Amino acid sequence: MSTNLFDQFQGADLERLADCLVAIRKAGLKTTKHTQAGVNESSGNVWVWDEDWAGCVACSIGFDVFWVHSCRECGEEYEFETYQELDSFLQDNWNDCEACRTEKQAA
Repeated sequence: MSTNLFDQFQGADLERLADCLVAIRKAGLKTTKHTQAGVNESSGNVWVWDEDWAGCVACSIGFDVFWVHSCRECGEEYEFETYQELDSFLQDNWNDCEACRTEKQAA
């Protein structure tokens, strides 16, 4: 694993990473030695995640910043405009998500 930030992030990816860092600061979160960042090879989104957060922040190639929560049970992903919206969602959906409940009802 490379420790040089510029090996992984170049050009517009650096701008998207900066946008993610601004969103982290606005959400009142902190980065730690456990914070990870990368570029999703499928979507081109830049993402930043930390084990102490409820989800990760991402920035699309169109420079739209959003927060993502992945259900720990089924992997369903939910997107939010703010970290606060993500956090509110989790208060009602911590044990399972809408997709998990739908699967349980169908069974």
